[in-house]
Amino acid sequence: MIKLIPAHESNKYPKIIDDMFCLRARQFDERLGWKVKVNQNGHEVDEFDELEPLYVVSLGPDESVLGTFRLLQTTGPHMLLDVFPELMPDGQFIRSPLIWESTRFCVDTEKVKELSSRGLNSITGELLTALLEIGLYAGLTHIVTVIDVRMERVLLRAKCPVERLGEPVKIGKVNTIAILMECSEETVAQVHEGNEISQTCISTEDLNHLGYAA
Repeated sequence: MIKLIPAHESNKYPKIIDDMFCLRARQFDERLGWKVKVNQNGHEVDEFDELEPLYVVSLGPDESVLGTFRLLQTTGPHMLLDVFPELMPDGQFIRSPLIWESTRFCVDTEKVKELSSRGLNSITGELLTALLEIGLYAGLTHIVTVIDVRMERVLLRAKCPVERLGEPVKIGKVNTIAILMECSEETVAQVHEGNEISQTCISTEDLNHLGYAA
């Protein structure tokens, strides 16, 4: 199940938010070796969490967090501009109300081992589908994100639209790139097919709460 949580409502979901930040610490500190901050509670939290992002989480039947990402508008501070500018060609940057940034995408692969016929983790597919669906419902043209080149191969297998914005740069332990993903009815249908998903991943209740038309 996909749950959308605006950051200003995080206090309504303390266990989910705690699990999410702990999963992020395991992924980005322990696994990828990025220079992230992990606090005494085992949470990976940064300054962009203070900018009221939209948290997207995949929940198990017991409401444990199986995967997550967050979304920020690019009209203000965001990671590609302020943390990873080296991933863009010199002098170029992205600022648009029609392009949001997805960051901190991760899946708890210890909990989720189910694979699709394409060899993709089922929660990865669900999150990728939700990502482009949110973009479509919010009236966006694109999502921009920073990923490692291994994840780029996953996106291509999942039939996600991928447009590189620059050459790979080694960050932490991995070669990293910035990409654009188009948000359209065609790309959403493409990702549904690529991930063997037959219906929207996002509840009408969450969409209505955020003011998006389903």
